[in-house]
Amino acid sequence: MSSLFRMLDLHEAVERARRRPDGRLFVSDYNGGHPYVADYLGDLAHTPPYCLGDVTRYSAIDEDHALRAKIALLHESYDDEPCSPGQVVPAGGSSSLIGTFCTWLRLAGHTRVHYLPPLYYKFAYFFRQFGIDPVAVAEDHAHEAGFEPALPDERTVLLLTDPVWYTGRRVPAEVLERIADWQLATGSLVFVDGTFQYLRWDGGRREESAVLPRGLTVRMVCPTKYLSIHGYRCAHLLVPEPLREPLAELHLNLHGDVTVADRLFAHRAADLMRAEGNHQLVGHIRANHQRLSSGTALTAQAAIETGYFLFARPSAPADRLLALDGRYFELPGHPGFVRINLLNEAALDGLEALAMS
Repeated sequence: MSSLFRMLDLHEAVERARRRPDGRLFVSDYNGGHPYVADYLGDLAHTPPYCLGDVTRYSAIDEDHALRAKIALLHESYDDEPCSPGQVVPAGGSSSLIGTFCTWLRLAGHTRVHYLPPLYYKFAYFFRQFGIDPVAVAEDHAHEAGFEPALPDERTVLLLTDPVWYTGRRVPAEVLERIADWQLATGSLVFVDGTFQYLRWDGGRREESAVLPRGLTVRMVCPTKYLSIHGYRCAHLLVPEPLREPLAELHLNLHGDVTVADRLFAHRAADLMRAEGNHQLVGHIRANHQRLSSGTALTAQAAIETGYFLFARPSAPADRLLALDGRYFELPGHPGFVRINLLNEAALDGLEALAMS
């Protein structure tokens, strides 16, 4: 059995445990808060959606050409690479887009794909359902020293995650350049799960995965993550233009349309990122990291450069925590290290309290 499927089993087990509170502190939680939610929402923070849009009609997000144009301009501005509305598939959240892409793989006849670990566990769920065999091209993760992927000498589909979200590390530019050369040599399609992109701690805006060939790359981006406002559902794909209509049609037929509120949020997120951006949120994440690092809550931690998940070894006894360790990300070694959500105040407070008890 693929190690990706074993990882899926672990995630399903922790989901069951999370729903049955037993006194353990869930430090790897998916949710978190910050002080800038109302500012980021703008009018959506205090005005009912029916006052901002026509709730008597379907939202028709894919027919919203103004939104697709905004998203294209956002990526041109941030990544310094050409992007057109004809490459944009707007949708309601990363999970639905993962389901759409995996369905497209199966309908297109793909029974085997390659990937750089780690992948989000929902890919494993759909691969298992559709009988798709996932083949890892490396044991190490892309940010680790000595990373050397065994890219196949054939045309295939390669999936990767950038950044490596559980530890807040970006895929190095040289790795992406090597993959780009391999794509051009083999004609292979690459899917980049960029759900946690545009949260760089150094203030930079460009994501290096933008260098991958536009005609051979699908990239997923998630505004609800780079603003950390998960109650709205909003994500989009950047795709080769010939794939835009097939993927958009498949997505609509699988999932239906988004709500008016979600479409309004997508506009607000694109406007915000093209204006002041999310630097306040990133500053808040960094302050929480400094708070946790300056005390006794951690005995060791991995380097971090983006996002809001830290991979670290807590001082708290392991049996007091519900946490995702390396096994949940196909990562060998690193005993005692777990993913910690730096935006989950309850987790941070609990780790500090347990360290002093």
